[in-house]
Amino acid sequence: MADVAGIVTEPEAPLVADPERERRVRLGREGSFRLIVGLALLLVQLLVTYDSVAWLQVILALGGIYGILTGVGQLIRAAFGSRVDATVWISMVWLGVLVLFVFLQLGGLFDSLEADFSDRERPPSFTTDEPMGTDRLGKSVMNQSIRGARISLIVGLGAVGIGLAVGSVIGMSAGFFRGVTEGTFNIITDAVLAFPALILLFSIVAIFGGSVLVITLALSVLSIPTMGRLSRANTLTFAAREFVTAAKAMGASNSRILFREIMPNVALPLASYAFIVVAVVIVAETSLAFLGVGIDPISTPTWGNMIQEGRDPNLLEKAPHIVFVPGVMMFLTVLSLNRIGESLRALWDPREAKL
Repeated sequence: MADVAGIVTEPEAPLVADPERERRVRLGREGSFRLIVGLALLLVQLLVTYDSVAWLQVILALGGIYGILTGVGQLIRAAFGSRVDATVWISMVWLGVLVLFVFLQLGGLFDSLEADFSDRERPPSFTTDEPMGTDRLGKSVMNQSIRGARISLIVGLGAVGIGLAVGSVIGMSAGFFRGVTEGTFNIITDAVLAFPALILLFSIVAIFGGSVLVITLALSVLSIPTMGRLSRANTLTFAAREFVTAAKAMGASNSRILFREIMPNVALPLASYAFIVVAVVIVAETSLAFLGVGIDPISTPTWGNMIQEGRDPNLLEKAPHIVFVPGVMMFLTVLSLNRIGESLRALWDPREAKL
């Protein structure tokens, strides 16, 4: 194409839309909308009178939390791209905040569990000194929920830590030596897993009591076979690799091969799966407390016995926050542990690796 001066020019190329940019803009708009709606629902929840519409206030609070979490997640994806899993980052933030409150309580904050019968069943309000309300004895629901988080984390991390330490060693030994060692390992783990877990936990608690130590040890007994089987499966995978064959050819001892060559590779898949097992253990401990065979609710409040206390239909209708506050905290904690565990499993599990 020639212009007036006779110079040949190329035709202008049509503008091509960038689908990635359009997707980010759409995610940003949707995230902003959800965030604003979530904040608005929480604001309305603070303005609603509690006496007549208790369930409405709970629904507004849950809707506000959901809107804020999903909105922040979409804004993160809009800012950093789809490769960033916003739910994992939100899960890490939630667990960080939970651990922070636990340490603040250990330092003396949020530690008061005194009963005040003149202030029973107070509704949640962020404008008062009890933002999560009080229970039927006048105790702070927020302080009890933080104490329950501390107990759940201690039991979950303790039980899985013991199961990880014992199960990884016996699982690696079974996968490496094979033969009689592997057969004995399979028989023992099959026997433990075949026994009804609930009956086993009931029996241990009935004999030794419902202390934090007993509950932790009882749940660790159930986590050892699971961690051991996973350790054995990964050991079978890595024991056939070239670096193990080279170590054997160089005359390395079995203990050196196990702890210097195989364990570092087995540790990562075990660590990722440990997050999921911690979530399962927290649910199990809460279930025991809800059934009345867990930790003593008088001296040590937990999420399970708080939910058990508030399940009375009359109390649930008048003060649903007694059940929903620990229930939502447990739900978010278990969900966060599962999301982080699944993300790490996809990153570290050799069966998920791309060739």
